[in-house]
Amino acid sequence: MVNLIRLETKKVFKPVITTLIITTLVFLAIVIKMGNEYYLQHSFEFWTVSIDYIAIIFPVLAVCPTCWVMYYERKNKFLLYTVTRVSKKDYILSKWIVCVVSAFLIIFIPMFISGMYSLSFLNNVHTPASYESPFYLNLFMPEFLINHTYLYVFIHCLWDGILAMIVATMGFIFSIYLDNIFVILTGPFIYVTLDNFIMATLGFHKQRFIASFYVNTMSPTNTFNLLVGPAISILFIIILLIIFKLKKAKVYNL
Repeated sequence: MVNLIRLETKKVFKPVITTLIITTLVFLAIVIKMGNEYYLQHSFEFWTVSIDYIAIIFPVLAVCPTCWVMYYERKNKFLLYTVTRVSKKDYILSKWIVCVVSAFLIIFIPMFISGMYSLSFLNNVHTPASYESPFYLNLFMPEFLINHTYLYVFIHCLWDGILAMIVATMGFIFSIYLDNIFVILTGPFIYVTLDNFIMATLGFHKQRFIASFYVNTMSPTNTFNLLVGPAISILFIIILLIIFKLKKAKVYNL
């Protein structure tokens, strides 16, 4: 299994590293831009404002660098040559592990680096006026945020990395069963967009998957809402697997 994971890592190393570097530089540039243009109460806010930009495209970042491999290996019949050399289960599992770990790193590292930069170097802040509420008043775990800001950012990034792993899993499921590369690479993005639209239309704004990306927007009384979006997406993945199994879809045939 370890050798398989190493092999799969080599296959996606270049696109993953390229995506990671570009995402990190872009997110840093956005944070720096926010630090120069905004005058806020705390340097933490420059980072949270910048999250809006990465939240829009994170499903694409989590899927595109890795999920294309499985599709092309199915398309060019490469998978058929692996049947006699390695267990099907181990081969697919190794691909999934590399896929989700890559997605986690692509989201976690840029967000963490930019968060540390924001807290350490952006000082365009001011003391709140008498008519202004403290920035942390309605945020998730405000006391922990104030007393352990760096750790708060670290946990925030861990959570967003886990969300990226869920999205990557969805893309991976598409890649092992579907034969349309466009659907495979954009399917998770379309899912998140539809989830955002439908849940907002129904009045469940705080239960959207995209809302779970913003840990700091949850109040102490809404902790459960943080889990609704991811839970629905996991349920969707399970339903997809059941449907593909009932249809007797073949992974090794395209």
